[in-house]
Amino acid sequence: MKKIFIIPGFKQKATDKQFAWLRKFLIAKGFTVALVPITWERRTMIDYTLEFKAFYEKHKAKDNYVLGFSYGAVIAFITANKLKPKKIYLCSLSPDFKEDVSDMKPWIARYVGKNRIADSLQRSGKEIAKNLVVQAVVLYGEEEGRQYPKLKIRCEETARLAKNAKIVVVKKSSHNIAHPEYTAAIKAQF
Repeated sequence: MKKIFIIPGFKQKATDKQFAWLRKFLIAKGFTVALVPITWERRTMIDYTLEFKAFYEKHKAKDNYVLGFSYGAVIAFITANKLKPKKIYLCSLSPDFKEDVSDMKPWIARYVGKNRIADSLQRSGKEIAKNLVVQAVVLYGEEEGRQYPKLKIRCEETARLAKNAKIVVVKKSSHNIAHPEYTAAIKAQF
């Protein structure tokens, strides 16, 4: 049995409308879909990864895949080597690593919060990418790359440093997993 875990972005739920197409598509492709619940409020990435690991261990199947969007992609990326799914899909991997903090825009820093920023200083995106043993597909939107240059850098650097990863730049897409171009790009990976 093939199972795929969908991890939403920051303050989102995998049951939200923008993920409905993805769930339906993956079921049609023969996957059992696990919508990962994350408790976002007053917690950090360490908490999110522990919550996901527990959910994954409880619900995993023989063949497992993980797709994360934005902060969900960070969770998938950080936990991949420990959980060892067959493949991870990192959609709009957030720049949430120590290499990214110094260039963070003030409004993003306020939105993310000081505890999450302090937490991100504890991990290196470069080191995680260099040591990644799980096959990965890294996607980001062309428009979101212009709007969030650090996200573009994080995605491209991750794909370049990882041993078995490829990058997919989604034409004309913003930071929106339900954007028509983004949905088409994801579908092309399955």
